[in-house]
Amino acid sequence: MGIGSRKRRTGRDEPLAFPSADDAQREAIIARLFDGVLRSARSQLLRAESPLAVEVWGSGLLAVWDGLPSATGAHSSGPGGDDSPAGAFTEALIRRARDLGTPDAMAVLVALAAVSPSRVATRARTAAAALEQAGIPVPEWAGLAGTAVPTEAWIGSDVYGDQEIVIVGFAYPGLAGDPGHSICVLVDHTEGGVAKDAYPAAPLDRTLDRWREAEGDGISLRPATLAEVAARLADALLATDFRAGPETGGKSLAEMRALLTARLASLPPAAAVGVEELDADGRDWLVAEFLGSPEAADLLSEPAAVTVCHSLIAYRCDDGDGDPLRWSPTLAGLCLLDHFPVKVSLDDPDVALVPDVLAAWVTFAGRRRHLPQAAVARILDVIDSCREDFPVAMADVARYSPAKRAAMNLLAQGIDLTDERRWAVVGR
Repeated sequence: MGIGSRKRRTGRDEPLAFPSADDAQREAIIARLFDGVLRSARSQLLRAESPLAVEVWGSGLLAVWDGLPSATGAHSSGPGGDDSPAGAFTEALIRRARDLGTPDAMAVLVALAAVSPSRVATRARTAAAALEQAGIPVPEWAGLAGTAVPTEAWIGSDVYGDQEIVIVGFAYPGLAGDPGHSICVLVDHTEGGVAKDAYPAAPLDRTLDRWREAEGDGISLRPATLAEVAARLADALLATDFRAGPETGGKSLAEMRALLTARLASLPPAAAVGVEELDADGRDWLVAEFLGSPEAADLLSEPAAVTVCHSLIAYRCDDGDGDPLRWSPTLAGLCLLDHFPVKVSLDDPDVALVPDVLAAWVTFAGRRRHLPQAAVARILDVIDSCREDFPVAMADVARYSPAKRAAMNLLAQGIDLTDERRWAVVGR
């Protein structure tokens, strides 16, 4: 039965139902799309000189349908996932390629088997095996696509840790004279650790040489274990899906997503990375350490300084990467002009204190993290540039979150939000 065909009605007086014009048009569109895939296979896959090019092609193909809403309204769980529109179209393409039984159809099947999720990959391999038994020639790269193994990994970062480039070297064990290649993924920690870009690159040594040229601009490179980069890549892809889906990183990330997922499966089990979560006692100790530091000497007479410090920690721990001592010009600006205006409730007299506390906290954190003085100075410049706009943003009621609106209403009624005894009674 065709994609758009309908079952025969069984009622005695009911007429037979024939495919509608919409059904026929849908099938025609799908047929043209599949024919376009096969034309691309003839011009690219059958002429491919490396298994990496084949995998990139297959990953890009899966990205065509990824992200479309399913019949339930949910978005796909990944490129070509079993419960996604991409999965349904990919399986339909596998059936069509199997039925055609041509060399380009064989190439499509092998490419899909290299980068698809397990169930789809199994079906593509089964269909390819059936064509091979029928005498359809197998591409020269068929035994290599999808077999790359990781060799070593590096992580590059800017001086503040806002941006990271995760670089993993790979090689095909069965490819004689293979110089290897790299997969590079850009991770943005100012946006919750999402993957912003991904691309295949030159062999690892050449890729590292290019990144070392940027070390003079504040980029530092360090070796990393394969287990560490497995965790970083898994976290980045999860953060990307959680925030807005693969389109967060744009076209290049979407087209590389299936390949990234396949390569992630070739890495060893992920190792724990990042900083340990700071509990309430740990936050209190950190605030106490700050208030006892020389950087906070001018703030000891300000009762609201403790509240502001806890808000700064919450911004980095609850809404950031968990490190309250990692700051940058970007993070400082977002904290003053986004986090505080949207989420933090303060009395008007205390609003003017926030930039001063943040400047002292950033200086304290920079000393603790051994950040260069010039780097700290750039953060302080951003804080100074926000001083005029900060009180305006704090007074913009339209930006308040619902929780902040409720808290501000309580403050307007003279209710002390810091009175723990009051909230203990309320919570009973």
